Amino acid sequence: MEPIIKIQSLTKIYNEKTNPVKALDNIDLEIQKGDIYGIIGMSGAGKSTLVRCFNLLERPTSGIVTVRGQDLQSLTPRELRRARTHISMIFQHFNLLMQKNVEENICFPLYINKVKKPEAHARCKELLEIVGLSDKAKAYPSQLSGGQRQRVAIARALATNPEILLCDEATSALDPQTTSQILDLLREINAKFGITIVIITHEMAVVREICSHVAIVDGGRIVEKGTVDEIFESPKTEEAKRFVLYRERKVTFEGGQGI
Repeated sequence: MEPIIKIQSLTKIYNEKTNPVKALDNIDLEIQKGDIYGIIGMSGAGKSTLVRCFNLLERPTSGIVTVRGQDLQSLTPRELRRARTHISMIFQHFNLLMQKNVEENICFPLYINKVKKPEAHARCKELLEIVGLSDKAKAYPSQLSGGQRQRVAIARALATNPEILLCDEATSALDPQTTSQILDLLREINAKFGITIVIITHEMAVVREICSHVAIVDGGRIVEKGTVDEIFESPKTEEAKRFVLYRERKVTFEGGQGI
């Protein structure tokens, strides 16, 4: 089966002529349609840069980005805009329009795509039911909790019926209980709509809870990838072993048995 996302020999260098920094180094990665795929690494590892290459918010210095069978770098600006309607993102800090209410935030991408107001409002109502916020259409982001704001961001991301949802540290600003609720919602969305979800995180517990596959990024390279069970049960690299060991120590501490 052809992967929905295929990355080949991808490299990203910033400030090439003055003070070059290699953020990504010769990355190869395939993500299958309908998967929940985790990309994990410490701060500065390159994972957020990598996911932003999936929709060309970051342009690779070299390499090929193929999404839904299209080489994104070969597309015209108009074709790329159309391709991006199939790829949505949610972020750590929600990125909501604070001066607009929930309904206006969710309808915003629909208006950009020239969807008429009655149709956009009907879609918004449907999405609010999916994320469990049917009573919050007229509320403003400042009136919502962090978890509710992230639910609004998820609803907005789903507005254009994307096939791919990119989650860049989407639970890092949330408490553990709210994180679990948001992960449950993402799991339900994946199961109900078949949307491929890519989760960028530094939290191994998030990967363990929701992902089927994971790639570990360190120093701009993928140092290990495979199923979550493979990585947890038998990590092969020192980097992977550090992540698994850190998680085990954290679980022990939280369970009250640590020092």
